Amino acid sequence: MQLAPRHVMFDLDGTLLDSSQGIVNSFRATLDEMGLDATEAQLRSLIGPPLWHSFRTLGVAEPAVDEAVALYRRYYAESGVFEAVVYPGIHEVLSAMRDAGIAMGVATAKRVDFATQMLHAHLLGDFFDVIAGASVDLVVSEKYEIIDEVLRHWSVPPTSSLWMVGDRRYDVEAAKRHGLTAIGVTWGFGTEAELLESGADALVHEARDLLGLLAKGE
Repeated sequence: MQLAPRHVMFDLDGTLLDSSQGIVNSFRATLDEMGLDATEAQLRSLIGPPLWHSFRTLGVAEPAVDEAVALYRRYYAESGVFEAVVYPGIHEVLSAMRDAGIAMGVATAKRVDFATQMLHAHLLGDFFDVIAGASVDLVVSEKYEIIDEVLRHWSVPPTSSLWMVGDRRYDVEAAKRHGLTAIGVTWGFGTEAELLESGADALVHEARDLLGLLAKGE
């Protein structure tokens, strides 16, 4: 694994922000309207993947998946987007990375307008050169495509000297497909086993551990 990158991209949910309450509440409201149910544990396990995958997992029939996604996004826009908190140490780590001259971006499966709104509401938006997410028209939704958008913005080739930092296997798998270094964070919604099994190059247990990895490459 190459360290001391000049470019780092971050996942949003479970990595920068604990958005679990708003996501779970929006899943719950959507399922209620569709006459379905799920446990709290089931809903929390689906934080991170694309919504289409999550609703199929929850038993929504294929013809109704797009409807479920639209309902979810309506509820999320009304209230869920505001129900998030910044993880401890994130502001400090992003400030240190910016001071070190590292370009930073966000690559999230969340719809890009929601992601931008949340990041600026929590005073994180100005740290990032680019905020990429699922497109409003639903054409772009997979994490691999979203990472590709960040890379195009930076006009850099995908190499192991770029980091993708995330909490779920979807982040790791997409990063590895691009040839990036995948850093797994354990304070989010995935497990250590999930991150390691999907190929994470390193795990960090607190936000400041990211700075420790950077220091090793100096």
